[in-house]
Amino acid sequence: MKSMMLLFLVGLVVAEGLLSLTEGDKKQIRGLKKLLSNLDGVYPTCNLVLFSELVDYDTADERCKSFDIGSGGDVKGNLATVNENGKNLDLQLLLEMAYPVSDGKWADNEWVWVGLRKTQNNSGKGKDARVYNSKDWEWADGSNPNDYKEWMRGQPDQKPDKVDGVKYLQNQMRINHDGKWDDTFAYKTHPYACDYQGKYILSATPHTWSDAKAACDDAGLIMAKVRNDAEVKEIQQASVYFLGEYDEATKIWDQGNWIWLGANDATTEGTWAWNDGTELDATWYANMPWREPNPDNSAKMNGGRTQNYLSISKWGEFDDSFDSPKRQRPFACQCPGT
Repeated sequence: MKSMMLLFLVGLVVAEGLLSLTEGDKKQIRGLKKLLSNLDGVYPTCNLVLFSELVDYDTADERCKSFDIGSGGDVKGNLATVNENGKNLDLQLLLEMAYPVSDGKWADNEWVWVGLRKTQNNSGKGKDARVYNSKDWEWADGSNPNDYKEWMRGQPDQKPDKVDGVKYLQNQMRINHDGKWDDTFAYKTHPYACDYQGKYILSATPHTWSDAKAACDDAGLIMAKVRNDAEVKEIQQASVYFLGEYDEATKIWDQGNWIWLGANDATTEGTWAWNDGTELDATWYANMPWREPNPDNSAKMNGGRTQNYLSISKWGEFDDSFDSPKRQRPFACQCPGT
C-alpha cells in the first residue's frame, strides 16, 4: 500500500509562518523541488500529478482517464480527488512550480482543474439549484465534500453564462495558488491534476548513480526498485510522461535513454541487492531482460573500476554501469511503502 508522503507546503505558506516546519521538512521540500525542476510540464508527487498545459475541463477529464500508470490497465484514471489538506497543499506546491507567477486573480494559470463536479440540481433554475449542498457535488469515487472543503468566500455561486447562444453552468471546480476552491465553467482553460496510481517519480536531470541516490533521499523517496515484468512496464510508462518518448534516432547508449535504479553489486560481485540490502529475487534476476552482453562488469573507460550499478532503458532493458561523471543519467525514485 502506498504510504502518505510529507504534506508538501508552498513557499507562501512557509514564508507567512502559518505552519511550523522542521529543518528536515524544509530539506525534503527543497529536495522535491530540485528533483522536479527539469521536467517538461509534468509535476508529480506520490499522490497526484499536475500537467501544466492549459485545457478545458472535458479535455482534462479525458486525459486523466487515460492516465492509468500503476493500475496495470485495470483501473481508469481520474481528475484529482482533493479530499484532505495534504493533497490540497501538494497542489499548491505543484501549481507554484508550474506557474511561479500567475497573470492575475482570475487568470487561467492561477487555477488548476480537479475532479469535483456538481452532479445534482443542475438545471440552473430555482432556489435549490443555487444553494450550496455538499451532496450535489461528487468526486470521481462518488464521495461528497462533506468533511473537507476550501471554498472561496461566496463560492460556489452557481452563476450561469451564455456563449454564442449556449447556456453554461458552473458545475466544475478549480483550485487556485492559495488552495481556495471556486466553481466555474467547463469551457475555461487551466492546468489539470490527476490522481497518481503509480509508484515512480522520475527526474530528467542527469546525475551519477550516487548523486541520484542522494537526490531521492533528499526528497523523502527511495531509489527505484524494478522487481518484475509489471514494474518494467510501469517504469516505461512513467518515463514517457516524465522524460518523453524514446527517440529511435538517438544512439542506444545515449545517456538520456537510460534511467538509474537503486540496485548494485558493489559489495559482492555478482550479488545484486537493492539499496536497503535485500537481494534481487533469484528467479527475477535469472529472467531479467538485460541488454546484451550485460551484465558484463566491464572495467573499460573507468580506470579499472567495474560496472556495479543498475539502470534500465526507456524500452525496458537493464544495464550494469559505472558510478562515474562519465555516466550521468536520468534517474527514478520510488514512493515509500510501494
